Amino acid sequence: MKVRMISLLILGFCLLSIVIGTLSAGKKQVERKACPATPPPNFLKSLTAPTGNKIALIVLEGVISTDEADNFFRDFSSAQVALKALKEAREDKNVKGVIFRINSPGGTVAMSQELYNSVLKLREEKPVIVSMADVTASGGYYIASAADRIYANPGTITGSIGVIMEIINARGLLSDKLGVDSEMIKSGKYKDTGNIYRPLNPDERTLLNNLVKNAYSQFVKAIKEGRINRNDGYELEKTELTEENLEKYADGRIFTGEQAIEYGFADKLGGLEEAEEGIKKIIKIKKIPVVNYSKPRGFEEFFLQMSQGLAPKMPGVEKIIPLSRKYPRQPLFIWE
Repeated sequence: MKVRMISLLILGFCLLSIVIGTLSAGKKQVERKACPATPPPNFLKSLTAPTGNKIALIVLEGVISTDEADNFFRDFSSAQVALKALKEAREDKNVKGVIFRINSPGGTVAMSQELYNSVLKLREEKPVIVSMADVTASGGYYIASAADRIYANPGTITGSIGVIMEIINARGLLSDKLGVDSEMIKSGKYKDTGNIYRPLNPDERTLLNNLVKNAYSQFVKAIKEGRINRNDGYELEKTELTEENLEKYADGRIFTGEQAIEYGFADKLGGLEEAEEGIKKIIKIKKIPVVNYSKPRGFEEFFLQMSQGLAPKMPGVEKIIPLSRKYPRQPLFIWE
């Protein structure tokens, strides 16, 4: 904590120097409408977060996993940050309701389950509405199903209820063409299941198939608990999901937000604004601020806003790599 505070102070002095240097050297450019080095328009507001009743906005974007860069410029919409924000919102007595904005194709099984359980635990104390963005599929939907209500845009891509697992067999390239081979010393016959130097044998295929089926049954069970077994008394529109429809559509297919409501997987059409209106109806408070719990607040938020321009933004090659290749040899709640 001390190291982080010192880093923030150093960063603040550096930014202050940039501002002073810019003002001194750029007298001829004073008439410009905006200067990149000046504080953002909402600078003063960012220094003080509302201390009274509030609605917490939590954002989850991208692949769901435990991966997180351990630095000041980390992704504030990652699964790890969302998990911490859900806990904060649950413990903050001034938070009267939560909007969970999800834009994710899914990810690893365990992290999806951690977030699902956190939402389920939160909704025992406070209302939670999920707002689906562009994509809320597979593990993204797994998490969303734990909320009290789900709002979806008509064109949101959702569904993809299922499990995928990829095993790469590179023997043709490594051994046959490059002459690279591998010799395994193992304690049991299944210890090197998924070895890229050879294909799966029938026993291994059966083993992994049973593993995927088990993870899939966990997925379906979670949706039943989150949506079919809802028994809240909130006077807010909801769509009932039947076990028949769950069994019918939980085959990996994707569908739009409009279809999700028709099938019972979402409750109402609308975006972030409609989700905000919905949570206010539940808590019966019309005038209440919405606070982003995913991002830092106070002075830390100001330094973040000032420093975002300094962070390198380089498109990584990993964006074109299939997500299952990033997490090989493990079952995934993911759509790709």
